[in-house]
Amino acid sequence: MKSLIIDAGNSRVACAAWEGDAQLPVLSAGGEAGLAPPVALADLGDLHHPSEHGGQEAFLQSFRQLLRKSGSPRVVLISVLPVIAQLLADQEGVVVADHERDLPFEFDVADISQVGPDRLCNMAAAASSGLSDALVVDAGTATTFDLLLDGVFRGGMIAPGMAFAARQIGEVAARLEPVPFGPTSWDVGRGTEDAMAAGAWQAGIGGVLAVVTGLKCRYGDLPVIITGGLGHHLQIPGSYLDPQWTLRGGAILSIR
Repeated sequence: MKSLIIDAGNSRVACAAWEGDAQLPVLSAGGEAGLAPPVALADLGDLHHPSEHGGQEAFLQSFRQLLRKSGSPRVVLISVLPVIAQLLADQEGVVVADHERDLPFEFDVADISQVGPDRLCNMAAAASSGLSDALVVDAGTATTFDLLLDGVFRGGMIAPGMAFAARQIGEVAARLEPVPFGPTSWDVGRGTEDAMAAGAWQAGIGGVLAVVTGLKCRYGDLPVIITGGLGHHLQIPGSYLDPQWTLRGGAILSIR
């Protein structure tokens, strides 16, 4: 294993093994979004999330156990959680994938230091694959839409995640309870739970598709890359689905 990649998000801390260049995205001769499927990264499971029971100490214990089990490789950290970056700040061999790395793209945003590391990794993977134009949709706790245009990161949009929005309405609204997020038909719900489930799914999926359509109308017929834990739900014709896209971008930033 060349590197242990840790992707610390708001909901989970995912880990994968990066072995080398064969796992990086590259252009192909045609095909969806012009990209050839790269070799998959080995999924090493999740670390304990610091927001869960046991907190920061439990996270550190799970991290140290995985590190020993993996043979103490170099660690690449992609984290939207400042607490994890702080906990691993003194850990030898940790490379933080963020705005201070040598970014493989130009940018035209208000403050690059305020852009989440996951979004920077998504742009790094797009630019390093050979794409000069791309729209990366990352569907997780938040849904982000980031634009690479003529090799320049122009910015993006950030929306509540589809499952997050469904959960929040059940937790905040009076007389409602959270419902699972998952596929439903276009039939209206006859009861409150069915109506919430149908509304969460149809509005969630439809909202993301509407944003993609709007951005393509504004910026041209861009290649669309989909990633994130809920990305497999998004059926966009001609798009390229890669749940490990952000991890690949972290590997790219770590070696620059």
